[in-house]
Order: sequence, then structure tokens, then C-alpha cells
Amino acid sequence: MSHTTNRAVDCVLFLRDTLALSVETVPELPGLDPSVPVVVPPGVDRAAAADEWLGWWADVLDHARDASPGRSPIDPDGPSLAGRPASRAALRALLPAFAEYSARRPRRAGALPVAEVVRGVRYRLGRPVKPFRLVITVVAVRGLVWERTTATHVIASEHFLDDPGRGAPALRAIVETLA
Repeated sequence: MSHTTNRAVDCVLFLRDTLALSVETVPELPGLDPSVPVVVPPGVDRAAAADEWLGWWADVLDHARDASPGRSPIDPDGPSLAGRPASRAALRALLPAFAEYSARRPRRAGALPVAEVVRGVRYRLGRPVKPFRLVITVVAVRGLVWERTTATHVIASEHFLDDPGRGAPALRAIVETLA
């Protein structure tokens, strides 16, 4: 099991908010915390970037779920952006701003009581827990988010993970289905 941030996820959400793209994420995710100012660099086509964004988002989530060692979906020369020229242009224009934002944004641990939850599930089942894989992608967005995107992937906000009264029961419910 892993629970960590993902640079590609953070970057694509940063572009969404910085360009003020009117797109609906699946799962629905509020704006970044801290928020970012709206900036549209010269040569960036917001409408075209918005049209390409959902497909790119799907690629980014697939990459986050699989934790694959392949090329990152935020590699401007990579296959994920090959057919998305507006998104590629936006990424190239805003990558320095994203790096600055990432460097100055405080990170919160959002400690999940993984060992305690697994022990509790084991006790409740009366048997050892079967080996399982679970990836929790932590996002720095406003509000409380805990969304299962697949059987083995969850997107969770730092605010949600900071609340042990929410995090532990939510994790327990998933571990019970996987154990």
C-alpha cells in the first residue's frame, strides 16, 4: 500500500486552476489549497487546453494508479501529450510556475493508521488479511475528498487525511473489501 502525492497529478491540477479551465474532474476535485492566481501565458489556447484536459487527466490518473516507471504524462515530449498540442504548450509555459508553487507549498503528512487498520480488519475477520495492493494519491485541494477511482486506487485530500476520525474508517472500509 502506498499513500503519497503524485507530481503529475499535482501539475495537471495546477494547470487546471492556473488557466481557470472549466472542466469537471472525475472524481470531482475542488481547487488547489493554497489557491493559485489565474494566469494565461501568451500563446496558450485556454479553450483548446480545456478540450484536451479530460483525456490528459485520465492518462495522469492511470499513471498514478499504476505507479508505472514509464514516461510521465507531464513529459512535454512524451506520448501522453503527443496528440494534445494545447496542453503541451500550456505545460511548457507554466512548468516553471508549477515548480515554484511546488517548492513553496507546505506538505502535510496526513498520517493514516495503516498498521492499526489492517490489524483491526484481521481481528474482525478472524484470519490473516490477504495480500492486497492499494494506492492512495494525496492531492492538495480544498475540502474533504476521499474518492475510490478503482478497486485499488483512492484520491484523498490532505484535509481528509489530517482527520483521523475520517481517514481510519474510510481506509478500513476499503481494506475490508480487499482483505
